Amino acid sequence: MGRLSQTTNEFARLRALAGYDILDTPREPAFDDVAELAAEICGTPVAAVSFVGDGRQFFKAEVGLGVGETPLETSCRQAILQSDFLHVPDATRDPRFACSPLVTGEPDLRFYAGALLRTADGYPVGTVCVLDTRPRVLTERQQGGLRRLARQTMALLEARRSARAQQIQKELQERILESDTDYAVIAMDRSGRVTRWSAGAERVLGWREEEMLGDPAHVFFTPEDREAGRPEAEMALALEQGFALDERWHLRKDGERFWANGELMPLKAVDGSAHGFLKILRDRTRQRAEAAERGASELRFRSLVEVSPQVVWFGDAAGNITYCNPTWYAYTGLTPGETDGDGWADVIHPDHRERVLGVWKHAVATQGPYEVEIPFRRASDGAYRWFLARGKPVRGEAGNVESWIGIAIDIHDRRQAEDDLRQAREQLRLAVEATGTGVFDYDLVSDELKWDARILSLYGLPPDAPVDLAVHLARVHPDDRARANEAVRAAVDPAGGGVYDVTYRTVAPEDGTERWVSAKGQTLFEDGRPVRLIGFARDVTESRRAEQALRETEERYRLVSRATNDAIWDWTFATNHVLWNEALQTAHGYAPDAVEPTGDWWIGHIHPDDRARIDTSIHAVIDGAGTVWTDEYRFLRADGSYADILDRGYVIRDEHGRTTRMIGAMLDITQRKRAEEHQRLLTGELQHRVKNTLALVQAIASQTLRGASDVAEMREAFAARLISLGRAHDILTHASWTEAPIGEVAEGALCVHRQADASRIRISGPNVLLSAKAALSLALALHELATNAAKYGALSNEGGVVDLRWHVVHAAEALRFCLTWSEQGGPPILSPPARRGFGSRLIERSFAAEAGGEVRLTYAPTGLVCRLEAPLASMQERRGEAAA
Repeated sequence: MGRLSQTTNEFARLRALAGYDILDTPREPAFDDVAELAAEICGTPVAAVSFVGDGRQFFKAEVGLGVGETPLETSCRQAILQSDFLHVPDATRDPRFACSPLVTGEPDLRFYAGALLRTADGYPVGTVCVLDTRPRVLTERQQGGLRRLARQTMALLEARRSARAQQIQKELQERILESDTDYAVIAMDRSGRVTRWSAGAERVLGWREEEMLGDPAHVFFTPEDREAGRPEAEMALALEQGFALDERWHLRKDGERFWANGELMPLKAVDGSAHGFLKILRDRTRQRAEAAERGASELRFRSLVEVSPQVVWFGDAAGNITYCNPTWYAYTGLTPGETDGDGWADVIHPDHRERVLGVWKHAVATQGPYEVEIPFRRASDGAYRWFLARGKPVRGEAGNVESWIGIAIDIHDRRQAEDDLRQAREQLRLAVEATGTGVFDYDLVSDELKWDARILSLYGLPPDAPVDLAVHLARVHPDDRARANEAVRAAVDPAGGGVYDVTYRTVAPEDGTERWVSAKGQTLFEDGRPVRLIGFARDVTESRRAEQALRETEERYRLVSRATNDAIWDWTFATNHVLWNEALQTAHGYAPDAVEPTGDWWIGHIHPDDRARIDTSIHAVIDGAGTVWTDEYRFLRADGSYADILDRGYVIRDEHGRTTRMIGAMLDITQRKRAEEHQRLLTGELQHRVKNTLALVQAIASQTLRGASDVAEMREAFAARLISLGRAHDILTHASWTEAPIGEVAEGALCVHRQADASRIRISGPNVLLSAKAALSLALALHELATNAAKYGALSNEGGVVDLRWHVVHAAEALRFCLTWSEQGGPPILSPPARRGFGSRLIERSFAAEAGGEVRLTYAPTGLVCRLEAPLASMQERRGEAAA
């Protein structure tokens, strides 16, 4: 607050100084005398009469200083103006003067003494001061003389201001009387006779000054006013009230009447007594006529406002509504009283009321134009309609706001149309973005082509790339370029329909990217001349690829449908129509014209024993919520036989879950069924074979253990026999346990002994297929013979050999199988063995039991000879098969 008060006082001080109009005025002798007298009284080389302005010190008079003004810092100013008398013996020791340029620079002043110049209101405006370049002290008498000079200086200032004001007043009066010809200024004595007649009076009234001096001034009053004593009444009123106003018709010298307004003022002497009058009269005829015209115009304007279909309103300078035309009251249902103040805002939609009032109050506060869209409630139905309200301040001649005027236009339909347009544009924008569509515009008159960013990207161009028709064709695939160019030519041909519709490929040279583009547009014609081609283009690369993929898929489906034996069907429930592929003819023998494309035909060809079950199962899926149906049934072929079918179908439903179609395939599983039956038979056979094999193993184990004395030898013999049995099983397994070639049986039984040297066991004979039982018995017999030869016979040394041969003998009664095992080169047999071993017994028993054959063992000196012989039928479990 202290700083604010200080600033306010400084403004008041500067305003008081400005009232003397002393700053920047030339030197005047009276003030020069004061400065010289101050220097003489104080005996200083420097003296001045200074006035402290805003940041500077002006020297109205000076002795020995040589400058008209100096800058003055705030601290120096406060020091100079703080005391009625300031005495500074040495300025270099006083921090208040450290900022003064007169101290810090030329002329290097050291001493200062100043008496304050203070106005009658107490504002300090300057000083009468003396200065020296060396320190010193003033006497009391010198200080008193300096104070008296300060008082004389203020008296000079006051006299100077008074004289100046009088001069200005005199000049003003002269200018009013002589220069302002728009006013008639007339001076009169107490009786109303003219003593002064201005040039303006001559121009306005027509009489010259010499004609009017000494004559009564009532000559320019109309006869009726003179008769009514109007001139005398005005003088009396002016003496009573200090002035008298009048506005009425007056007369010119030529008798013309004119409308004037005037003021009569008494002229008073120094003692206050009136010694005459001053009449100021102004011709207002034109203004009165203009006012009358304005009144008529305003009447016409008000009449137009009253019948205007739009709302028209007026307001005062403060923004209070003072008038609304009938349209407002008819629409809103308000009364004039309810519209006053902010009452008009009651019909604004509540969601917009605060916003609208804020805009209006801001316009009033800033005195600027007012425009806002407002939803007003309609009284007839309570509906809100949008209005555009505009207002502007009406300013007077001085520029101040005198009133407000405005209108409110119903824009509801226009706004609705704009909203619809914006929505349509937004929908178009979203559609363009959603469909990846770009827009092109080709001005055919200026040959200017415009693409948006999306189309530019289709051509591999940046968003700011310049384009023309040449750029378009240069980036079209060479194979499509002629067709694309022809599409443009045909579209702009006036003889055509102006339709542009083409699909082509674009190629970006930068990276070789290839895209499919579909472009559609329409040419606009004026007077048969094409002026504009506008349209859109979109990237259809994916759809093209999808179409190609669909074509390939359809082709694959067609080929698969033709290649497969599955009968593929497509059942549409709404029409009960069934579409079959060609497999119904190829797999089941039906000619196309023999097939009825209905679901009833298909159901009717299902085996009667399966028909009800299938009808129930498929409708359970169709009528339920399932999507997959699978079942097996028998289907009637064209030749009257039944095929075993595995049928699978997939239900297609609409968005409401209702079944619309069902697609499936009939797989012919007749062969599989037969294979399954065969497999079942094989499984039974396997069970039988396993039982037999286990019985055989049991017999081998029993014979091996019987009479055995060496456990290790027993274990080795038993394992070898099982291995031989296993190899025979392998051979039978490969033949599905039906039959086995004798050569493979022999090779399997003797492979261990032939690994070192296959030539030591020579095998030969025709291709004879053996039954499973015979093959197992023969494999065990050969294994025993080879094992015995390795221990005691031809395979126990380095030079012995075995000759294995077999053949079929054509006997009279039946074919017989004969096999001979002959050993040579082994240790000589001196005599037959004293007892028969397990191997001999196993050969005899198994071969005789399983094949019904005979076994003869001959112990010749050169080596063992074993002959096996049996009917060929018992070896094969079938008859009539001849040897190769």
